Amino acid sequence: MSPAKPLTGPRGSFRRALSILARRRLARFGAAAIAVLLWLGTFADFFAADLPIIGVHHGETFFFANVTEPATLVVETEEEKRTSYEFALWPPVHHGPYVETDQRLKPPNREHPFGTDARGRDVFAQVVHGARTVLGLAFVCVALLVVLGTLAGALAGYFGGLLDLIVARLVETLTAFPAVVLVLAILALVARPSVAALVIALSLTRWTEVTRLVRAEVIRVSTQDYILAARALGASPLRILARHVFPNARAQAIVAGTFALSSTILVEASCDFLGFGLPSSAPTWGKVMAGLRDDGHAWWLFAFPGAVLFVTVISQNLLGEALRDALDPHRSVAAGHERDDDNAHRAAAENSSSSERESAIFQAAPRV
Repeated sequence: MSPAKPLTGPRGSFRRALSILARRRLARFGAAAIAVLLWLGTFADFFAADLPIIGVHHGETFFFANVTEPATLVVETEEEKRTSYEFALWPPVHHGPYVETDQRLKPPNREHPFGTDARGRDVFAQVVHGARTVLGLAFVCVALLVVLGTLAGALAGYFGGLLDLIVARLVETLTAFPAVVLVLAILALVARPSVAALVIALSLTRWTEVTRLVRAEVIRVSTQDYILAARALGASPLRILARHVFPNARAQAIVAGTFALSSTILVEASCDFLGFGLPSSAPTWGKVMAGLRDDGHAWWLFAFPGAVLFVTVISQNLLGEALRDALDPHRSVAAGHERDDDNAHRAAAENSSSSERESAIFQAAPRV
């Protein structure tokens, strides 16, 4: 029987991450919560929309009108939408995030599970559609900041010198200021707020943590014997970075990006709450919570989107901790040694208890 192959490389790291997620209850909860939020955000139109999923309107059948939004249906009033269909399969909530009604500031009820805001818009629809906006924006920002932070940290840690000094001082300077203040300062330089401006602002203020971790790992790796051997053999710096340095810093970049995802969502929600985030047409959790400033009695404007935001951040942090233990080889080796020690102590305890039982049986046996 051939010995089992060690789990090395990207596939081994992925398998190890899955095994850790499967063993940890909190990690499973975080993964399940993020999966549910992604599912709700992706299919938000099937949970809250002012148009039916399938509808027969004046003899014409419409499929997925909640997604395509045909012009002949959009122009109708709210009352006509309810009475002019021969057949309609509606989403659970019959209101979209942009539909304004006369039911303003209504508490949670059967028609509006999360209540309505000051303009009569359904809060549940804004929360569900806001998940798509917030998570999509956060993933784009994290992808940009991970690329930027990894490149800056790897180049600064490998080449050192003046480049390392400039990057280190820049990281220290940006880290000294709160992220919300930096984002607001960058947005103040833009004539008109837009999604692209917010993405760039968030990416430019959250790349420092990735750079710091990647730089430290690259400095450690650069002193290893195989890096020195590659230099002695005449390998170019680009080849050394691509083949030997980047694979070793990949774990730090992924873990830092996972934690940056939650912080990016918090900063974006803070900017929206203050009124400096995305344009007013985009539904977000921060904008819904901002309604509580004008209507302090409407607790549902803060409770439901705040709970979703809390669960999202906690779940991502739980996933980040699990990925950190799975992708960091030092933590994996230490965890393996701890498991070996626990197994050895458990086996020794079982052997001791079995020996005591055998001794007791021998002493109790009658002598002939």
